[in-house]
Amino acid sequence: MKFEKIALLTQANADQIAREWHYNDMYSFYDMENDPEDLEEIITPRLRANKYYQILDDKDELVGYFCLERLSEEKVEVGLGLRPDLTGRGLGLNFVKEIEAFIQNNFNYELIILSVASFNKRAIKVYQRAGFKIDGSKLQKSNDGVYEFINLSKTADRC
Repeated sequence: MKFEKIALLTQANADQIAREWHYNDMYSFYDMENDPEDLEEIITPRLRANKYYQILDDKDELVGYFCLERLSEEKVEVGLGLRPDLTGRGLGLNFVKEIEAFIQNNFNYELIILSVASFNKRAIKVYQRAGFKIDGSKLQKSNDGVYEFINLSKTADRC
């Protein structure tokens, strides 16, 4: 699969992610409807602002999205999601690399930060294969509970 086009997330695609993307089993943790704050942010243009991007394939179909949260002049945190039917098919590494390339080509960040639920071993493995290093963990409120998240980071000179 080719990840062809990256652009600001449209309202139609934000609504699709929020209402139609449902992950299987434990990964349902990532369904937008399970986290009211995330849901509100992605579907509300004012809250979404210019932080959310969509990734389309060569048929202009939505295959993923990512969000950039600027932490400082040098540091950005990335949140991302691959369409549920595409997960677990070996596409993750190329997906992450496309996002990294977009960040490097469009921004001057020196450090990219990711945070992932500790149970998501599949994503952690992909991030490590992409060159991200584990920087510890934190407890974080999400989905009406408190969960452990693994922090990962990668400097621009390794991107």
